[in-house]
This record gives sequence, structure tokens and C-alpha cells, in this order.
Amino acid sequence: MDQRGERSEGRTRVRPDLRQVLAQRVLVADGAMGTMLQAHDLTLDDFDGLEGCNEILNLTRPDVVRSIHDAYLSAGADCVETNTFGANYAALNEYDISGRCYELSLAGARLAREVADAHATPDRPRWVLGSMGPGTKLPSLGHAPFAVLRDAYQQNAAGLLDGGADALIVETCQDLLQAKAAVIGAKRARAARGATDVPIVVSITVETTGVMLLGSEIGAALTALEPLGIDLIGLNCATGPAEMSEHLRYLSQHARIPLSCMPNAGLPELTADGASYPLTPTELADAHEQFVSEY
Repeated sequence: MDQRGERSEGRTRVRPDLRQVLAQRVLVADGAMGTMLQAHDLTLDDFDGLEGCNEILNLTRPDVVRSIHDAYLSAGADCVETNTFGANYAALNEYDISGRCYELSLAGARLAREVADAHATPDRPRWVLGSMGPGTKLPSLGHAPFAVLRDAYQQNAAGLLDGGADALIVETCQDLLQAKAAVIGAKRARAARGATDVPIVVSITVETTGVMLLGSEIGAALTALEPLGIDLIGLNCATGPAEMSEHLRYLSQHARIPLSCMPNAGLPELTADGASYPLTPTELADAHEQFVSEY
């Protein structure tokens, strides 16, 4: 068994504690799941009639999801996120399947764990980050009751933990009350499974306006979220590295916990072929290197 008491396919696996590794070096995570899925020629049947519900692909097209995890790990990622960004009440309720949070989260975590373990070596372990997205309902605006979101996030987190996730990442947060619901749900799931050693990461989204969607500034986000006992805090989505710099600098100067940062490859530009991101891989890598050296 590993440090989390897991056994995979009858073989003992030992992965270094993620917190300890993060204290020693920077870990590189993967990129977007949704855009990679869109690059595949998926049919309505692949989505089991639930067009756009990416999480259902964990059951109907696990080969596609595996291939995306494999591509990111082959490119050098230390961590991959599960295909569970929408495995929450708000997103699944749009398809009338909100009761399947646990099922789809479990399937997504198992797929990521399988591929990560296949790539892992004693000298190069790989980790799975259980993705917990924001959904489409903002509790601060009364879109959905806090308790309903919290309890669904608990099922989301429970499936991710049972599937082998090494950490839980509450990401693309636009509403601090939604983020709190997700963190509380995640902590309840950890406690129920005796998995309090699993780190919780919270990643907020700051718009080009300089604040979160509902108007919260980076200082307010840090003040609200750090006392919840999370392990990392950071930024993701919406903007590129240049637009994130000021907010990341604030976190580096005031946060008492480690940071995460997952920017887009610049601000998206709308073209005839859809959204395009202007930064080249080299430019994005250079920006990340600057983040590491400065913050």
C-alpha cells in the first residue's frame, strides 16, 4: 500500500507525499481537458445523448480520456487533472443527472490514476489532481442553495478520493461562496474516508477587470479562503500570464501557503475557426519560468 493506503492491480505503489514534494520543487500540471476533447470527432452517441457533458465520456469513451492524459504525461507533466470539471450539482443538473456526481467522479479519477501509474517510475512519480469545477450556479446570487452545492461537492470529492486522486483542486472559482461550498464538501469527504492527508488546492479566476466575476479582489479571496485550512491557493483560466502577474505577486507577498498558477496561453482571440490563444509554447514556458524565479 502507498501512503494513502491504496493498492492498484495487486501491485504495491508508493508515491511521495505531494506536500513534501511541493516544498522542494515546482510541479508541472497538464493543460486544458475540454479543448483536447473538442479536437476529437465525438458524436452525440459518444455523449450518450447528453451533448457537451464531457464527464459522461469517462464511461462512454474512456479511450479518448485516457489518450489525453497520456499525451500530457508524455509531454512531461508531473500531474494530470481528472475529467471531472463539471461533475457537480450545477453542471450535471442541466442534464437532469445531478445524482451522478459520485459515479462520474469515480470513473474520471480511476482513468487518470491508471494512466499516471503507467507513466510513473521510481525516479519520476506522477500525481492525479481531482478537478472540482465551479458549475453554472452562483450561490451569492441565489442561483442554488449553499447546502445543496456543498453536499454535491462532497459526493464529487468522495468519488475522486475513492478513484485514487492525490489532491483535490477546486478550480476556476468565480464566487467565494461557491468556493467555500466546494472546500467544505471536500473536507467532509476527506474526513469520512480518513484521507485528511490529501491536499486541497483552491484556484480562483480573476477577470481582465482585475477582480473575480462577482467583484471580489485578490486580497478578499485570500482572506476568505486561507482560513478554511486549504493547502495551496492560486489562479487559473480567463487570462494569460501577463494579466495574472500582479495578482500572483500579491499572493506571493501575503499568502502563508504555497501557490499554484495555471494561466491560459494569453488572452483568447476570436477567429473564424473559434478561440485562438496567441502565446507559443516557448513564450508560455518563459512566462512560467519568470513566475517561478520572481514569486
